[in-house]
Order: sequence, then C-alpha cells, then structure tokens
Amino acid sequence: MPHPSRSPSPTPSSGATDPVSLFARPIGRAASPPGDALPVTQTLYRTADHHYVVRTCLHLGAEQGDACDVMIYAGDAELREALSAGGDGLDRALLAAAGLDRP
Repeated sequence: MPHPSRSPSPTPSSGATDPVSLFARPIGRAASPPGDALPVTQTLYRTADHHYVVRTCLHLGAEQGDACDVMIYAGDAELREALSAGGDGLDRALLAAAGLDRP
C-alpha cells in the first residue's frame, strides 16, 4: 500500500532542486512502503495550463542517488488512461490526488 505524503511538496533525497517544481505545482505524492527492495516515489503536479506531470524516482541508495523520469499528460483522460494501466497502489493514490478516482 502506498504511503501518501501529507505534504505533497517534493523534497529530492539528494538535496538537489526538483526541476519539475519550476513549472508545475505539486498536488499529490505516493511512495512505496519502507524497506521495499526498490523504493519508488511518485509525485503528481499540475501546470498553469492544466496539464499533469508525473515524476517517478527510483531511490538507488545514498551513493548513487535517485534516477527520475518525468511524463507530461495533456489532461484528465490521458492521466487516467496512463495511471489506470498500472493499477497499483501508487497509481491509485495519484488518481485520488487529482480527483480522478471516481468514474
């Protein structure tokens, strides 16, 4: 089960600035359970022009830092389609953060 952050503001573990926050506002965050073999954090953002951005980071350890991927979605339907494909707890948490968890 994901652990949604109470504060969706992302804080990169490496101490670096989160580049997505330069053009989008964080609206939700979910992380894999503590102790997971490959810890993952996903942050959902909304841009000023109403696009969604999902930043997924794999935590590779203190020495290697994080490996992150950023995907941009045009709107509600595209985000719902992308996150519904996975169907895991992280995806469901982000859909709920966007208010898209209802049919």
